[in-house]
Amino acid sequence: MKNKTITHIMALSLGAALLFSGCTSKEKEPEATPTPAVESETPKDYSKYNTYLNLVEDIYELEEILGVYFDNVEYAAEFAVREGGDYANIKEATDFYTPMTYTVEQALDYAKEEPAYPDADAAMLTLGDSPAKVMKAVGDISNYMQFNDFEDDDLAKAPELHAALMAALETYDLYYGSFLTAMETLADETRDEDIQELLDAGEMILYYSRCVIRDSQDILNGIWAQLEDAAANTEPNAEFALPVIDMTEIDPLLAQFQENHRNLTGAMNDEAEREKVSTFTGTVGDSALKLYTNKVEMLAYRMTDLANALAAGTEYADAYDATSEAVSSMISGYNSIN
Repeated sequence: MKNKTITHIMALSLGAALLFSGCTSKEKEPEATPTPAVESETPKDYSKYNTYLNLVEDIYELEEILGVYFDNVEYAAEFAVREGGDYANIKEATDFYTPMTYTVEQALDYAKEEPAYPDADAAMLTLGDSPAKVMKAVGDISNYMQFNDFEDDDLAKAPELHAALMAALETYDLYYGSFLTAMETLADETRDEDIQELLDAGEMILYYSRCVIRDSQDILNGIWAQLEDAAANTEPNAEFALPVIDMTEIDPLLAQFQENHRNLTGAMNDEAEREKVSTFTGTVGDSALKLYTNKVEMLAYRMTDLANALAAGTEYADAYDATSEAVSSMISGYNSIN
């Protein structure tokens, strides 16, 4: 049986949010949920679901690179470096970028196959191969930056590469958000069911890991919702300031997070539970457990720091961002043991 993977939450950095006034938002990556390898008469195959999630991951990687690119280059048909921009800044963002065009091909093949995910399938077919075209364009820019060709030719090739990117973005920019939204909805619909399956299977390390990740995402999303409300109520030309967060719904989630973290720690200290996770057995078992434990404890540390920052007032942007990164790191760790 193919297990579901879990993908990363990619909330907009609060530090970046402060640069904008009025209502600011960014699509958040769907909170996908895994399913345990339990025995059943009809095993579930999540190959299609996981391929869609891989594409979501690829899109968010693209969005990070494109964000840096258009911080330094005008979003226009004709190439021009923005006032105050520096084309050299793009190099670090594109370092080692590998276009995963095969993922797009797989996703398009799966879009017409069972199981059906109606909204996600329709969005994928509308999106078409546009992500692959953007990936290729970004890959060409990466190659141009890698060995400093942009310096050697004084940006002579930059307009050609920019034109290819803008052409690729024509379809992509219109429809990628719909695909991400459809995947977010799909993940929300199945999250609690999938976590319950882990509990029913007795996979307590995986179960409490998912609970900790779920709680973390709910806390971050609860904060984000209040930020969106505050932004919507900010005058168009007024400077946006972080609001004091209402903790009425956040505090119970923090308490739940702490309890699930304690239970996860207990499960990881239980030899019988560790033996249920194949990654924690064998010659590399101890080192894998130590690495995963470090990710778990870093998330707990960051969450405590965030809670303290929220209680202190409005200086919580850095703590929020650090917690989001810690969630992402733990998700990577979870996928490596699941």
